[in-house]
Amino acid sequence: MKHIALLTAAMVLACAGGSGRAAEYEARTYADGAGRSLPYRLLLPDPYSPTAKYPLVLFFHGAGERGADNKAQLLHGTSLFLKSEHRRDFPCFVLAPQCPAGQQWVDMPWGTDSGVRPAEPSASMRLALEAVRAVAREYSIDTNRLYVTGLSMGGFATWDCVTRHPGLFAAAAPVCGGGDDKTVTPEAARVPVWAFHSDDDTVVKVKRTRDMIQAMRAAGGKPKYFEYFGLGHFSWGRAYGEPELLPWMFAQRRGHEDAYALKTPAPELPAVARFPDDSAFPGEGPIRKMDWFKNLWRERRLKWWNDRQKDRGAVVFLGDSITQGWGSLAKDFPDLKVANRGISGDVTRGVLCRLKEDVLDLDPKAVVLLIGTNDLEENGDPEVIARNVRRIVAACHSRFPDLPVVVCKVMPSHSSKKRPAEKIQRLNALVDEVVKAGPPCVGCDTYSIFADDQGNAKPSEFPDLLHPNAAGYAKFAEALRPVFAQLKLAGRAP
Repeated sequence: MKHIALLTAAMVLACAGGSGRAAEYEARTYADGAGRSLPYRLLLPDPYSPTAKYPLVLFFHGAGERGADNKAQLLHGTSLFLKSEHRRDFPCFVLAPQCPAGQQWVDMPWGTDSGVRPAEPSASMRLALEAVRAVAREYSIDTNRLYVTGLSMGGFATWDCVTRHPGLFAAAAPVCGGGDDKTVTPEAARVPVWAFHSDDDTVVKVKRTRDMIQAMRAAGGKPKYFEYFGLGHFSWGRAYGEPELLPWMFAQRRGHEDAYALKTPAPELPAVARFPDDSAFPGEGPIRKMDWFKNLWRERRLKWWNDRQKDRGAVVFLGDSITQGWGSLAKDFPDLKVANRGISGDVTRGVLCRLKEDVLDLDPKAVVLLIGTNDLEENGDPEVIARNVRRIVAACHSRFPDLPVVVCKVMPSHSSKKRPAEKIQRLNALVDEVVKAGPPCVGCDTYSIFADDQGNAKPSEFPDLLHPNAAGYAKFAEALRPVFAQLKLAGRAP
């Protein structure tokens, strides 16, 4: 949520200072009768005529733009209304208040799965709405065309306006925010809404928007919803770049249904970016379903999908965090074209599920498989794990009968990591039987070269008793080189 920390003060001044077009937002302060005040910026139509009626957009910034400088709130999103074509086609007022440091537009947690809307609005929210009313008295505002939008913390504010004041706004566009789905009434559900969120947002969970959309639909509403992927918490750039956002918004009138038919199709993720249902995982044994793992799975698989042409014909390294963490892979094998297909936390069933798109569709020169340690952590049975390894090898050879598959033994760990030496040794003995099934399957002993006298990992090579350090990866590479030479892979990179 503190995305402003990623930006320099110079960028803030460049976006919000007097030298740029953002200076067209007039700096103002609203003060109520009790002396409480709130800074805000106001953009007027250009030109403005007091004989015409204009819509007004209330824009709520995110948490990183809080303060008292009356500038930072212009950092994200507000430049949309400064584009010359928008000034021409959609003349309007834009009011952008600034929330004081340490306060929130809505006193509700951001990172949780749900939240409870307070009975009363926050002090800053109350002042922001009073500022809107004051501007409406000062200028010629069409009160049937009041719109609200905001990002992150401002997305929560947008949902708060919809549910707390449904008779006030003609439309709302919340971006990566959330609300209290239990406050969605039939009246609130009638407010035209176009919401946006990214599926992999780890700051404000996408569930917060999904729940609000579901609640509105259950109450009879017809909200629009675009769910992105790969943007993390920064979905506002894509949302405020949607070409139909302003045409949709300014087509709405208070009390009227949303009759605008979007021509822009909703984002459709490739299958690799969706985490499957349990039934989609082949094989036997444990499946990992933690949120962090699902997000990582989708993130890495979508990236690989986009890179699939570039990685075609590579030696594919397939596995879990040990493979994912091999950052020096290309440097360690300079004469090979390599592709890393490791996902931290993955298990044998996960590899089976993603084998086609992540590996086989690349027409690989060879596959280096290291998998099973996380199955053991999940109390997987060595016999079951070995059967899944056999399935992985069989699937590779079903597609490419002559494909070299290098099956690496599970590396040593420690009983404190739920991976006792005797269990790993038992699994590796079974993996040996898979390798003995015949060529083009080849084994690589990545257990005994690392194990100490008790069969556990050495802290000098596995500081956390699970993942190799640089010395460990160097020894891993050294163990693979003679195997690659045996398979005559060297020099086969395009």
